[in-house]
Amino acid sequence: MTSNFIKIMVSKIKQIILAIFDYLKSSFLLSNLNENELKGFISPLTKIRFLPHTKVKVPFCFGRTIRGVSFSKNILLDPNGRLCKDISNGLENEVLYKNMSKILEKERDCSAADIVQLCDNENLKNYPAWSIVLPWEKLNLEDKFRSYPKTFYLNRISKDFIFKDDTRKSIISMMYTSKFAENRVNQMKELYERIINDGYIAKGYDLPKINILLSDGKWRWFMSDGGNHRSYILSCLNHKFFTARIDSIIDKNEVNDWHNVRNGIFSVGDAEDIFDSYFDGKNVLRGMV
Repeated sequence: MTSNFIKIMVSKIKQIILAIFDYLKSSFLLSNLNENELKGFISPLTKIRFLPHTKVKVPFCFGRTIRGVSFSKNILLDPNGRLCKDISNGLENEVLYKNMSKILEKERDCSAADIVQLCDNENLKNYPAWSIVLPWEKLNLEDKFRSYPKTFYLNRISKDFIFKDDTRKSIISMMYTSKFAENRVNQMKELYERIINDGYIAKGYDLPKINILLSDGKWRWFMSDGGNHRSYILSCLNHKFFTARIDSIIDKNEVNDWHNVRNGIFSVGDAEDIFDSYFDGKNVLRGMV
């Protein structure tokens, strides 16, 4: 039995389990948000409707990009949001490449502290921007620092990016290059044109992933690690709703229990500030790498 066969079987089993979850949620009439939830408020059954790993249809007006800005109000603050808008406006590739290269060059020497605007955080100061973790994430800084170059490598080679070799030093050296800028632009443009030409169908087994934020009787959502380009493009095309699969629920009341607060990377105050920034959708708190 080959490893590839095992992967295929595991993937099929996951698809079946997710389909069962979605069916049960639908059977109990919990698939659609109620009137109160569609206004951004929490209802008694909200946490069940937002059960992790289940499918949900959420309004873009309450959505935030993976970098923490509102899709409906501040999307142009996010470099990928700006890129998508520029593509829709027909800007030439060379202009798109140049704009992306400028952003990467600006971020090249930033620390993780710079990216989340916590310049006095001594823990974050010692790590590069690409190793940033958020207060509620399960991965700590050192683990992210060790693992991310490999993740970056695997992600980019799947998008036809060519590295000199697969050593850690070589991978890191390519993160902020003009070559990477071109690869990012091409990826967004190709998907944009495919959706324009062929339309978009949200497939249950391959849905984008989102996280749910809960605070003071209200909720918002922001993008997780899967399906980000789709979210930018559908928002750019003025879709009102976004169908996704819930990755996690992040409740501000549980700030003391967040992984990277407990381990001391973030103070409670700093963690709450980052949460509030994502909730309000006004600031960019992640880099492009």
